[in-house]
Amino acid sequence: MVKQRIADAADRVSVGTLLSHPLSVGFILVSLVVIYAASNFPNDSLFGPSFFPILTSVGIIVFAVADMLNGAETELEMGDIDVRPPAVVLGLLVAYVLVMPILGFWVGSMLFLGVLLYYSGIRSLLLLVGLSLGVPTLLFYVFGRIFLVRLPEAIVPVSRLLPQLPLVVGL
Repeated sequence: MVKQRIADAADRVSVGTLLSHPLSVGFILVSLVVIYAASNFPNDSLFGPSFFPILTSVGIIVFAVADMLNGAETELEMGDIDVRPPAVVLGLLVAYVLVMPILGFWVGSMLFLGVLLYYSGIRSLLLLVGLSLGVPTLLFYVFGRIFLVRLPEAIVPVSRLLPQLPLVVGL
């Protein structure tokens, strides 16, 4: 019975199905790229640095395929969509990834988040500075110090100047 349902679902997938679900196809393609990139990460154990990106990408693929197979047609009118804001954010994201080896995670994330928040309409200086400093610092400590994920360092490793936090694990 399960084989029959899978065969029926596979018969419904056609070029028309793919064209009528461009967002799902895009999610699948991006997820496949993430899986490929994460599979090249150094892997010390089962739950190494590649585990979470691969698990998340597989989940996205499963839900994107389920969306395509549910039979609901989506009507996407490209004329009604303003592509400038996503294009600007995508450009900022590409610039962030390109300067990450030079500026490092901490400084690069502070600059990226500050510019992105300003572009998003946040004009409060206190909020801009607080979030731009606080979020990358929190992420640095959580991933770099607690989960021991190697984050990119700058040419001048500024992040090493941050104080070490004493960690106490209680059972």
